[in-house]
Amino acid sequence: MKKKLRFLPATLCLLILLAGSALYLYSRTQAREERRHLYMMDTLIEIVFYGPNAPGAADALETKLKRWEENTSLYCPQGDIGRLNAKAGDGEPVALSEEVFSLLQNLSAWSLKSEGCFDPTIAPLTLLWNVRGENPQVPSARAVAEALSLVDVGDLQLDPTACSAKLMRPGQAVDLGGAAKGAASALAFETMEDCRVANGYVSFGGNLAVRGKRPDGKDFRFGVRDPWGSESAFFATLSLEGKTMATTGDYIRYFEENGVRYSHLLDPRTGYPAKGELCSVSVVAKDGALADFLSTALFIAGKDAVLARMQEADFQLIAVDREKNVYVSAGLQENLQPNPDSPDFNFHFL
Repeated sequence: MKKKLRFLPATLCLLILLAGSALYLYSRTQAREERRHLYMMDTLIEIVFYGPNAPGAADALETKLKRWEENTSLYCPQGDIGRLNAKAGDGEPVALSEEVFSLLQNLSAWSLKSEGCFDPTIAPLTLLWNVRGENPQVPSARAVAEALSLVDVGDLQLDPTACSAKLMRPGQAVDLGGAAKGAASALAFETMEDCRVANGYVSFGGNLAVRGKRPDGKDFRFGVRDPWGSESAFFATLSLEGKTMATTGDYIRYFEENGVRYSHLLDPRTGYPAKGELCSVSVVAKDGALADFLSTALFIAGKDAVLARMQEADFQLIAVDREKNVYVSAGLQENLQPNPDSPDFNFHFL
């Protein structure tokens, strides 16, 4: 009996040691980081996943993003949008993938409510201005008018039964650059769910998709870029979980001619780059496509339109004007922290 009593504490110690080792190994496994950098959709993409399934999830997402880029790009003739544009005006519907059709369907509906501030058929203007090109130039007023005459979301005919679309007039074309990266957030969330990755994020240039928390249990925090600073400069940080953020700003892509800056953000109502009081608009929402659409449409619509929608239930806003006023939806007040090293910004929670 005495031998058994002496053996019991030793057994307990061994069990505790084994349990502690297992817990340690489990925590190390859950904290495993998989970080990748890709260049797709004309932007730098960063994938950061945590946990034992992180590498496989990153592989799966990379494959999905390659297919998504091909199907949504204005410059990939073999993809869904490339084939749709090539058939413009010939009366023949083009079969689309379910994901691309769904995005076009949403964008068409949202565009009709945007008072002309967003139009997925803006591609003739995109190609004319060629802001992303090596030698962009200001086109003639006549050329702008001709391209603008082709921009009309009403000419994008969608057939839900056949999952197909067609453009009614020759020369018309779809450009999903204002929403494709935001819509890709759904692929990120889908992949994390399917691969059982509870924590991680994907950055699509000015767009984010965030799930869970950091390995230390703290929220992921991201810098909100300073429109006047370098690419790494930020005027505030924002915590996100289970949501997306899309940012549109006229400081991202532009060219200068005769001392005038022309951004890539074209106003579908005028055919020219948008000009207004705002430097950037960020939208936080669960739906990445909606966030991307709204950040573009509201930037084009202007400051008054942004301020009128600061208290929406489905999304929150951060907008910066040229006087360095930062307008923030009150629902983000606990998530947003001003950068003390950028004291020139004035914050207004509305």
